Amino acid sequence: MEKIDWKRVKTIVKGWKLEDYVRQISIVVIGVLITFMGSDLVTRNSEKKDIRATMLLIKEELKSNREKYEDIVAEFQEDERLSALLAEHDLKIRIIPEDSLRQFALLMGHIRSFTYTQNALDILKSSMLMQKISDKELLLQLTEIYEVLDGFKATMNGYYDMKDQVMTPFNLTLTDEQMHCLYEGGYEAWDIYLSNISVRNFVRVAHRYFTPDYIERVGKRIDRAIQAIEEKYHLE
Repeated sequence: MEKIDWKRVKTIVKGWKLEDYVRQISIVVIGVLITFMGSDLVTRNSEKKDIRATMLLIKEELKSNREKYEDIVAEFQEDERLSALLAEHDLKIRIIPEDSLRQFALLMGHIRSFTYTQNALDILKSSMLMQKISDKELLLQLTEIYEVLDGFKATMNGYYDMKDQVMTPFNLTLTDEQMHCLYEGGYEAWDIYLSNISVRNFVRVAHRYFTPDYIERVGKRIDRAIQAIEEKYHLE
């Protein structure tokens, strides 16, 4: 490697005027600034990509939760229909067409539960990316929709827990002949069901379990959260 001729350097520097010093320092400062600005730009672009990728995960997670929500709602609506039918006729099953009762033959044994996931949201919360998102209203909306799902889970599973607590002891008291009769689902089956006071009281619950339009409002809030992510980050 060629050695630096410091005597020559000193000679050159001694010949500089003040504006030469200013020019050289300016070149160095500008070079440093450009380096920092370039590095910051790369970092910000990387953060934007990471945020968009995480929001895509949250969107897909909410869509999956929406499907689970629709499934459990469809299940519950069958209980609701039966409850409304029995309540409408004041539990006087002989005035209800037997075929209408038979379609609910196995329904009393259906015990379900609702679950949802929030892994994608947890990833966002545990990362430094959350601090980089300027749209705080969107963050609040996302946090709130998972709280809505949690409340829905508690309420829906509360119904099925109640159903399990009623139907399990009831089923354990049945004879083989009675069990066979329940599978038929006709008048005799419902005579057996309604002869039990706990079952009799429980079948009135479903059609008034949720306040009016509650289920519809939950679904719309999930949809709005998904739409907000799609519009903000141009996701389809």
